[in-house]
Amino acid sequence: MKEITRRETELLARICNENGIPLKLARDLIKTAESYSYKNVSAGERNKEYLDLIKYNFKNES
Repeated sequence: MKEITRRETELLARICNENGIPLKLARDLIKTAESYSYKNVSAGERNKEYLDLIKYNFKNES
């Protein structure tokens, strides 16, 4: 389980670096998304939701 968590963190950090997103912000967004229960959604749909949350957050900052 620790290996999966480590790999998820590395992947998230890499994606954040590529897109100029603070890692803390991404983690907060993911935690928020999980709190809104995306448990029954496919992985692809979940990725889309995360990207939509990031875009929404950046839109509100500008």
